[in-house]
Amino acid sequence: MALPVAHSAVALGISRQREPRVVALVLLVAILPDFDFALVWGLGLPVDVYHRTFSHSLVAALLLSALYSWFRPPSLKSLAPGVFFVVLISHSLLDILCTADAADHGVMLFWPVSDLRIGWPVLVPLYRQFAESPFSWPGSLRFTVLELLLAGPLWAGVRVLRNRFADEANPG
Repeated sequence: MALPVAHSAVALGISRQREPRVVALVLLVAILPDFDFALVWGLGLPVDVYHRTFSHSLVAALLLSALYSWFRPPSLKSLAPGVFFVVLISHSLLDILCTADAADHGVMLFWPVSDLRIGWPVLVPLYRQFAESPFSWPGSLRFTVLELLLAGPLWAGVRVLRNRFADEANPG
């Protein structure tokens, strides 16, 4: 389970922004899909039914990016809708890499077309070295320490990929 630290590190690696308002928006967008927890905690709905569903889908990312494109204030013009979308969908992709049990906790990336939950537990063994579950105070603190240790390499790795794609798009 990726926590806000990891999502933020990836988002900052994607974005080239340095303006504080825009950086704050990028950090908010990075964790925006997890606001589906409001349904779980606020309304008492089952976490396995509502978490990582519609808010983690490509459709939600496209719709939110379109809304951002249409309604963004002039002070946020430097954050392109395409970057907004990539930061938003990076949340779901990172969650896919941190999913131990795809059937129960995977990401419904293709909702509403498919209710298939996707998970590829690449980072799970590393997380399990720190704690069995993040759903306790000690476990959550241990996961946060791990993500602080991973934040630098995650940020740097995403920057390298971003720069490589930028170089290929602008070969001149």
